[in-house]
Amino acid sequence: MNRMLQLFLSFLLLTAGLAAQSPAQLKNELRQKETAAKQDADKLYDAGKWAESKSLAADAKRIFMAVLKVKPDHEGANMALGNVQVDGKWMTAKDAAAAAKKAMEAEAKAKGMVEVDGIYVDKEQVADAKKGIFFHEGDRVSKAEKLALLSGRVRHPVTGQFIPAKDLPKAEQGLYPIGTDGRWVDEKEADAFHAQIETARTFRTAYTTLASTLPLAKLQEAKLEADKAYEVLKPLFGLAEPMPGDRPVVFIASTTDEYQQLGTAMGDATSSYGAFLASDERRMVIRDVGEVRPALCIWEKDWGAYNVRHAVGMAYANSMFGGAEMPLWLLEGFGALPNRFVNDGIAAHFARSHIQRGGVKDLKAWFSSFDINGEMEAQAIAYNVFQAGLMLWFARSGANPKVTEAMQDITKMVAEGKTKGLDKAIEKLQNSLIGAEEEIKEALKKLAAKQ
Repeated sequence: MNRMLQLFLSFLLLTAGLAAQSPAQLKNELRQKETAAKQDADKLYDAGKWAESKSLAADAKRIFMAVLKVKPDHEGANMALGNVQVDGKWMTAKDAAAAAKKAMEAEAKAKGMVEVDGIYVDKEQVADAKKGIFFHEGDRVSKAEKLALLSGRVRHPVTGQFIPAKDLPKAEQGLYPIGTDGRWVDEKEADAFHAQIETARTFRTAYTTLASTLPLAKLQEAKLEADKAYEVLKPLFGLAEPMPGDRPVVFIASTTDEYQQLGTAMGDATSSYGAFLASDERRMVIRDVGEVRPALCIWEKDWGAYNVRHAVGMAYANSMFGGAEMPLWLLEGFGALPNRFVNDGIAAHFARSHIQRGGVKDLKAWFSSFDINGEMEAQAIAYNVFQAGLMLWFARSGANPKVTEAMQDITKMVAEGKTKGLDKAIEKLQNSLIGAEEEIKEALKKLAAKQ
């Protein structure tokens, strides 16, 4: 090292040492600044900002408060303390929130609105609100969602995630929030962040909530399939919908390893198929939703759309049944109907495969032995899945009055939230299907003949 460089480095070290002040020195300099400021609000404010820049937070706050004693409407000091201005008057954020709430309540009462569970609603919405159904710009929302929207939060225009209203311009520019430190990033970086189960992205569709490690582009595809499945099942429930707080939730895994991990943590033997409903005792916490019993599936080549529709069908049925347990064949049937019978072309394709596997035979034995587990061959699982869907497809077709009536009894009870006697209603449906076995065989042949 040459002599000039040594001298230069020594100079830097010397000046750095001189610049660094001890806490006692900083306190002493601050006292001098305060003394010199006397009762001058602006000079005191400058002293407070200096203290803030030196990480003397407690002193800075004390000085800003002193500024307000001299000049209560000092903008800088008020802003430094987090105060807000309401109708030209500065007040603490807490007082401002209380004032805003009071004003809102007065306005609501003047409009004839009624308070239900801490939320003001129009008179005609009181009955729904008492059931936990609230409305926002025409959408049915839960109490938690309504409170979030009333607090000034808005939905991200793409994902539906709640974000502060002030951040909406960022969202409209194609950016997405990640983590807890307020960072906004582009789609590529957001995809990388959400690629792990622990940081999975939440995505709201028209009827469901999806959570996934999939890239956003793939999740957009899954969204279409999710809503399609819901629309297939909705008529079966007399167009009734789950309570807003019971909106169907589906977690979509992006890899086999991830799906197996979720199957071990959340499922049972039925996770050997590409979609399953979480075990009754398992719950998952989903952003903006809370603790739920989701359906889970895997997005894999060629079968991703089928699995998503199946998962949504099970999640929708579970929501409508209010969590009441149902026979496995019926649960899988609600999944298989939008999965295998989403349109005539797809249904006909699977119908032909079903006939090749033996078709409909001995329904009484099939109902009593129905299962899906890892010990079964893939073909046997496929047989059971399709036939479960076939039962509900036939029931909704109206081809057999007894079957139709039995199905309608179940869906009416579910739509009205009645679970007492549901077991008997399901048994009645099974028996009517067993009695219509020959008709179902003929219906299957006609379906297989379609193109």
